[in-house]
Amino acid sequence: MGALLKVLGYIIFIVGGLWGFVISLKIVVDHLGFIGGAIAFTIFPITFTFAPIYAAIADSNWFPLILNYGSGISCAILVAISESIDRN
Repeated sequence: MGALLKVLGYIIFIVGGLWGFVISLKIVVDHLGFIGGAIAFTIFPITFTFAPIYAAIADSNWFPLILNYGSGISCAILVAISESIDRN
């Protein structure tokens, strides 16, 4: 059971991370154009971190923030639960 939860957590992390990164790039390209998108792709950790926060504050679009940070949090919770199950 623990291994299943761990695999599920990592799947959520990978899918949510990639989907969130694509949405973050779209936010940057919509506001800064192609050159801004190319720069954002180059510095992707900063894009992944701050573009959803900008979208939440400026556009009142909370979905990218929930997707980016929620997938990481849910992955951490599922992996922690699986580790707890595997110890016993």
